[in-house]
Amino acid sequence: MTVSTILTASVAADALANARRLVLPTLPGLLLFAAAMGAQTWFNQIAGQGGNSLLLWLAVSFVTVFVGCFWSADMYRKLLPESGGGPVIGDAARLFLANLAVYGLYFILGFLLTLFFSILAGILIGEAGYDPSEVGTTGETVQRSIEALSGSGGAVVLYLLLLVALAGLIWVGLRLILFGAATVSERRITIFRSWAWTSGHVARLALLWLLLQALPWIVLSLLASGVLHLAGLQTVYSMMTGAGEAAPGLPVWQTSAVNAGATLIMAPFYWLGHGLAVALYQRLSPVRVDADTTFG
Repeated sequence: MTVSTILTASVAADALANARRLVLPTLPGLLLFAAAMGAQTWFNQIAGQGGNSLLLWLAVSFVTVFVGCFWSADMYRKLLPESGGGPVIGDAARLFLANLAVYGLYFILGFLLTLFFSILAGILIGEAGYDPSEVGTTGETVQRSIEALSGSGGAVVLYLLLLVALAGLIWVGLRLILFGAATVSERRITIFRSWAWTSGHVARLALLWLLLQALPWIVLSLLASGVLHLAGLQTVYSMMTGAGEAAPGLPVWQTSAVNAGATLIMAPFYWLGHGLAVALYQRLSPVRVDADTTFG
């Protein structure tokens, strides 16, 4: 067994231990976040009516994100005692701004990738000899376009590039995995300064992320979505749950309550995520580096 394997296992063990430490002390924050998600579902219904309610929905969405950052800051403070100076609201505000910056980065990347793949798909469809304007309905156009791409081999190129783009987005996320812990611990907004700390560790970070974040998210999301389906909501769990028409015979308040309950199911994912981030921050941050525990 190599040294890196032992150390990676040590990080995983510390992350699990950190997650266990968070369960009881951060329950109030979890309940507050679940209530915010329930309220978000309520306003998703209102936003479906259009008009000025869209502005109200946007405001509530920001409040929901801030409540999530408040809970997140509390979790980091519980695991990083040195970060406990000052009120938690200050840490939550800094974390909120840092998260908005990262969301903005992903929005820009997503927009550019969408634009690129839209243009590329149009070129590949044209090279396949198919003109989408020949078909009247959108459904038929999409189906014929897919068939044209598959017949020409263009679909393989498109899917491979999509996988590369997805891997790139995950890579960016792994490089920025420490920004939340650093922002709370150092009591200042830290985003790209943490980028250098993860240099040379992406492969091991990817393994840890897969085991402690991706797989738990898949399992818990399926469970949460199952609860929504049992309640009559034909949707998957997300912040947008409940958008549009409510389930037949299910009042909006019950839809909101179900989504709040589904949020509680996702709690281990968040506890593990913060436990992992802190375990990595304690090893990789230059101000906390320990030669005996670093990845090397």
